[in-house]
Amino acid sequence: MTNPVPQLFKSLDPKKFRDPDITATGARRASVAFQALQTLWFNTGTLCNLTCVTCYIESSPRNDRLVYLASEEVVQFLDEIAANGWTTEEIGFTGGEPFMNPHMMPMLEAALSRGFRVLVLTNAMRPMMKLTNRLVDLKEGFGQKLVLRVSLDHYTQKLHEMERGPNTWGSALEGLQWLSDNGFTVRVAARTRWGEPEAQMRRGFAHLFAERGLRVNATDPLELVLFPEMDERLDVPEI
Repeated sequence: MTNPVPQLFKSLDPKKFRDPDITATGARRASVAFQALQTLWFNTGTLCNLTCVTCYIESSPRNDRLVYLASEEVVQFLDEIAANGWTTEEIGFTGGEPFMNPHMMPMLEAALSRGFRVLVLTNAMRPMMKLTNRLVDLKEGFGQKLVLRVSLDHYTQKLHEMERGPNTWGSALEGLQWLSDNGFTVRVAARTRWGEPEAQMRRGFAHLFAERGLRVNATDPLELVLFPEMDERLDVPEI
């Protein structure tokens, strides 16, 4: 069951987004002056243990177009935050699957040791589960500063695996269960590609979380994030 693409716009005008300063109509682009850095995101690399149907950067076990981020690179940016006195609250790590990066644990420790809240986006499968002992050490050292957001696309196995592939549901739930049972600060990220009303999605996840004793509040939009769909075929305004 897929949601048909809404015919709200024509295809993207090829004259758009050609010039970094001027729009297709000749108007000067808007800009926002930098004032503060609230969250700094790092992409750890495009390699992933899964090949999801609609991955925004086509991550897969073979896609190494974006090479692994090194811990030394992360430290340089953290030093820059300190040198400029920016009131940064959070460091985020995404991928690919971040826990496939061999530098992941040193990068986490570098960010946590400087007092940042750290958010890791993960599918909670085998790459993460191979590091359980080290993750427990970080959790015991830094507590709720370490937040893991697990991708669980739907509250049913059928639709989750429509996106993630066969035999992915059980492993994802196993990792999510382990995080919850071991006292980690856990979030869940889901998709809205099937066109269900938000209230119905949250009820479905609430039932799943209650059934498995997972410490995630399905009514809280921060604890259960329902991502709207993006479609590159739709026209969008230049800003």
